[in-house]
Amino acid sequence: MVSTKFLARSLLPTLAALGVAHSALAQAMYCTPIRPGETAPQVAMRITGEASDAREPWFQIVDPATSRFVPKPRYAYVRAGWQACVATGLPASVAPPANSYASTWTRHLRTAYHDVARLIQSPDSDLGLWLVLLALIAIATHSADHYFRDREQVLKAMQRFSQMFVREFERPLAGVDLSVRPIQSKLRFAPQASRLDILIAPGAGRRYPNLTDHRNNVEYDLRRILDVLRDEPFVNGRPYMDGRWVVLPFSLKPAIRQAGDR
Repeated sequence: MVSTKFLARSLLPTLAALGVAHSALAQAMYCTPIRPGETAPQVAMRITGEASDAREPWFQIVDPATSRFVPKPRYAYVRAGWQACVATGLPASVAPPANSYASTWTRHLRTAYHDVARLIQSPDSDLGLWLVLLALIAIATHSADHYFRDREQVLKAMQRFSQMFVREFERPLAGVDLSVRPIQSKLRFAPQASRLDILIAPGAGRRYPNLTDHRNNVEYDLRRILDVLRDEPFVNGRPYMDGRWVVLPFSLKPAIRQAGDR
């Protein structure tokens, strides 16, 4: 438990290091003890003015004896002394548009930060540790969601560009029989590095492309194709040989890469 608490405390600044100021993160969490004879709808009415708010996800009841949330199906049998908690709203000056993805995530993050900061420093920080765990899972999920979404977008852009590039490279080399490919091609993707390698080699019975005796021709075709595809968000590196394959390295333009990293 000591090491877990140390880890939780050491990770707390991470919640604040996500590009938002502390004041924007610190959304208040209001808790009040349930009074003798009071039901969950009655305490919700007392706190929020609406009895039906007891069913909302931002309304939670905590059993201080176990530092655990009470499942909503058990709200019909709440006890005096249990804590009823609700997340308060954000000031209009710092709240993003109500229906935006950022608004939903920011509300969760602000609530988590304030609760963790308060509860970890309390004598019984078990609930705080659970909130740290939940907050970190949410952050990890959010980050992973963005990572895979951005990675998928980069992969799609790479696949589209490589298909157009190979098709344009083949176009002047194609013979009468279109079923015979003038070149062979394969791809190497490194989305995390924003890098794409297009590998090309001569088709059956052909000598072009290669860099041994046709470097100038390959570099000419490379410039020609990039002029045709100049609206695509890729820049090329210097071609090189890898066995029988001519490797044409490409990377995302810096401005596109920076936009994808945000």
